[in-house]
Amino acid sequence: MQSFNRAFIGPGWQVYDRIEAVGNLGGSTVSDILTRDTSGALWLHTGNGNGGFYGRVKVGTGWQIYNRITGGSDLTGDGRPDVLAVDKAGVLWLHPGTGNATSPFTARKKIGTGWGIYNDITAVGDIAGGPAGDLLARDTSGVLWSHLGKGDGTFAPRTRVGGGWNTYEHLIATGDVSKDGRPDLAGIRANGDMSLYRGTGNWKTPLLSAQRVWSYDIGFGYNHAA
Repeated sequence: MQSFNRAFIGPGWQVYDRIEAVGNLGGSTVSDILTRDTSGALWLHTGNGNGGFYGRVKVGTGWQIYNRITGGSDLTGDGRPDVLAVDKAGVLWLHPGTGNATSPFTARKKIGTGWGIYNDITAVGDIAGGPAGDLLARDTSGVLWSHLGKGDGTFAPRTRVGGGWNTYEHLIATGDVSKDGRPDLAGIRANGDMSLYRGTGNWKTPLLSAQRVWSYDIGFGYNHAA
């Protein structure tokens, strides 16, 4: 197990109730993040390539209707990352990415209902070896489900990945941490311990067994969602 020190980025982030890594949403060469403030305004923070971000840009309002938001995976096959959000009625919405930092989405599209059964979702990229980005979702009993992307913004019927995932506070799409060409998944416990699940590229068994990789010195240190 490794322990890593934190790097200071900036003050005042307590105004946000959600922070999401969304990949190269703004069309630059580095990854960005989305934040939502408590009024429901959505902000894009484009990466500066040095571990920090440029000044935020307001890219939406009314996002308080969502209780789950995830992004960073290309779900429509156009080479640009998209964002998914679940509203409080359990409806799943796709916000297709444009690659434009000032207006990063086209009109949202309704792509499913009944998603209120999940308490965490994460867009993990092409984790199962298919043609498009995929989605992992954890239900309230701790079962993890894979929803394989079809490349048109929709998903194939879900596949059970495993149980016991309610031991994690948050599930995080990490990208290709293991540098084997396949995206990986991290699970973070309430005490800050992180376990890495390497992607296999196999849709039936998309993840290898957990590998414990780090612990923050001061406990829980990653704010994925409020």
